[in-house]
Amino acid sequence: MEEGLDSVFEPEPWPLGVLTMIGNVLDRAVLRGMALAFESALLRPGVARSRLRAAVAPYVSASLERDPHQFFAFVDEEGGDGVHPHTESRRAFTGGTIVTCGFASHYAPFHRVVDAARCRENETIWVEHWMHAGRGPRPTIVLLHGFTMGSPALDAHVMMAERWFELGLDVALVTLPHHGRRASARCRYSGELFASWHVGQLNEAVRQSVHDVHLVTRWLARWRGGPVGILGVSLGGYIAALLAALRNDLAFVIPVVPAVRLADLPLRLLARSRGGFEAPFTFEELEHAYRSHSPLAHPLRTPRERLLIVGGRGDAVTPVSHAHSLWRHWGRPKAVWFSGGHIVAFRRSQVVNAIEAHFAALGLLDVEPAAAATAAAGLCAA
Repeated sequence: MEEGLDSVFEPEPWPLGVLTMIGNVLDRAVLRGMALAFESALLRPGVARSRLRAAVAPYVSASLERDPHQFFAFVDEEGGDGVHPHTESRRAFTGGTIVTCGFASHYAPFHRVVDAARCRENETIWVEHWMHAGRGPRPTIVLLHGFTMGSPALDAHVMMAERWFELGLDVALVTLPHHGRRASARCRYSGELFASWHVGQLNEAVRQSVHDVHLVTRWLARWRGGPVGILGVSLGGYIAALLAALRNDLAFVIPVVPAVRLADLPLRLLARSRGGFEAPFTFEELEHAYRSHSPLAHPLRTPRERLLIVGGRGDAVTPVSHAHSLWRHWGRPKAVWFSGGHIVAFRRSQVVNAIEAHFAALGLLDVEPAAAATAAAGLCAA
């Protein structure tokens, strides 16, 4: 657990504390492997530092400093009724149908990134939509994956899509920009063009993520007619938290092991690289450059009772201090802190039951799950 938070959370019984320690160790090993695997992509020795630093200017203006909401002004605009996805495939599934469809993003950058090559793959938003047969409308849970993910099969497993479908919710798995099928054919891994020392490239990737998820969720609400909410993991948790600050009409928002300070992550990876490279920015400089899209820079718009934060006590990738900062910023909504880390959540049933209880409390389930009453005790205020 991050230093200083031991006074916030109640101590875990020793068997659970051991599980949290194991989760932390596994995370640190994964971080080391990520640092070695991503080193050449993140460091990009051919990019001039002067060009990297010059790219910051459009995102640190006095205007954005006063009002970071203007970075996402499109959220408040009317329109979108002309969205018409194309269906790529359709297959039967127990209790319903899974449709893979594509939306044209039509994303307009806040500032044109000169150094970024056009990526045609990224111009289509891919959604795998699990729809129940029979009666409607139903609530829809939109699932947002983490960094380097973006494969619907893997994402569905990690984010327990089948469980939410069994509870009666429709499910929509959205592929975030530069991930999965939206990654350039030249990329070595999913998400390579999302994470970069180039402030403009990363800022536009975050902004496009919000734009695309906003487009899809509004379309789902109109077309399916039921309430729509978001569950996001890690990077997806960051985007979910942002949307909670930008909109007031989401049925629920559940950030799971969310990042809230993106400046922390490249420096955390760099510290585990093989050395010999000096970062082009300090933590403070990156914090300033990323401020316009930090969830902590925006007041909450989604009603607090619709929120549930899920954090791992031993998380070493997006440390639990991130989730705790979000919890405090949002006025201490419901939260559950599980034993384990970012990669492995021990006693996963605790998290599942807490989310089910949250859905039941919001009236989103046909039948309240048997575990809901017991799980309510796991939704804590600290």
